[in-house]
Amino acid sequence: MSVYLYNLMFSLAGSNVNVGNFEPYPSVLPPNPTISNLSCAWFEANTAPPGLETYFQVLTQPLAPSQWGSPQSDANVLTLNPGDYLMMRVFSEDANVNGYQMRFTGVFGRGTSQLLPTGAGNLQSPLVLSTPTAPSTFPRAVIDIDGSVGPNWPAPLSDGSWVSCLGQVVGAPGNAANDYTFNVGASVYVNSAPPAAGSVFTFGRDPRMHVIGQTKRCEVAA
Repeated sequence: MSVYLYNLMFSLAGSNVNVGNFEPYPSVLPPNPTISNLSCAWFEANTAPPGLETYFQVLTQPLAPSQWGSPQSDANVLTLNPGDYLMMRVFSEDANVNGYQMRFTGVFGRGTSQLLPTGAGNLQSPLVLSTPTAPSTFPRAVIDIDGSVGPNWPAPLSDGSWVSCLGQVVGAPGNAANDYTFNVGASVYVNSAPPAAGSVFTFGRDPRMHVIGQTKRCEVAA
């Protein structure tokens, strides 16, 4: 069993906000790459992090950078097995990050505008709708926090991040192969300037996943 963290950084300064992009994975890694300074990256946990569950939940404490290593770009292939766990972290290094509130949304798709590969399964998501009190076998195709407006979105944790456990990976019935797209969205509300209070900015990223039947491998590419 392995635990993988998808780590994304946004900034309301610079040029990437103008096109709705998270900060890119660098062509040259910093001397000490961690979850605090690397975006569009997958990390693997070296110890089980707090808040790890089989179901989706929002964490209330920041993750410890020392618990995460082996970073790789989300343009690379990520190998997953049923029983592995996925977590999500969105953060900002902006000086005014404590004046931001952020809503995270994720949608799993299978690229249904294209023909599925021979033998592909019909599972819409590799996660399920389990809760703390009720296990489920139904797929979780949509992940969101709430239906509120910007002023009610979650504030950042003490390290300027928002963290969620997405849940545990499950295989498709009959070990069938599946292709997925994980469309990640972050909506950021500014409650105190700068930028102008009341402003809303959005960011998106859509890594692709290919789950191979017998080996349950997921390929993730930007």
